Amino acid sequence: MHFPSVFRLVATATLAVCQSSNNTTGKLGDARPVRNNPVIGEVWMAKFDSPTVKGFVTAVANTVGVNYTIDVTGLPVGQGPFKYHVHLRPVPSDGNCADTAGHLDSYLRGDSPPCNSAAPQTCEVGDLSGKYGMVTGPSVLKSFNDPYSALNVVNLGYIGNRGIVFHDASSARIACATLQKAE
Repeated sequence: MHFPSVFRLVATATLAVCQSSNNTTGKLGDARPVRNNPVIGEVWMAKFDSPTVKGFVTAVANTVGVNYTIDVTGLPVGQGPFKYHVHLRPVPSDGNCADTAGHLDSYLRGDSPPCNSAAPQTCEVGDLSGKYGMVTGPSVLKSFNDPYSALNVVNLGYIGNRGIVFHDASSARIACATLQKAE
């Protein structure tokens, strides 16, 4: 039997795959799945109610991570595809999307190179469109589970009371709303 040779071959192949991947891990490592949300089924909502952009982003605590539903209309025709992210700060009372700061980046990854959706644990926690796809038209209705988002304030991926921002193809911030606990 030549087990040492087989093990050496597997280790070499694994190292080669890791070295050739384009995944960027954050300075604090990869995001970890959230398994301690406080109340499964707890609902948070961001309501978009500008003159043109209307709708909701809903976040529901799940056993692992958060279930999102994005239901938004009125995104500007011809300015997509649109990216959407969780940003660090809530939207201020004057509605200025620029004041929501940067993306939620709990593991200190940065946004370059772009997120690889095949390895979502290596993306910024707040880069939802990078992980689950950009919006290509003026409206969107989609749902997905993000295992790295949290509704427990002690987790690095905590999304409560943060801004949800849509960006046009030029990266300009075109719509924003604060994710708040539904009552």
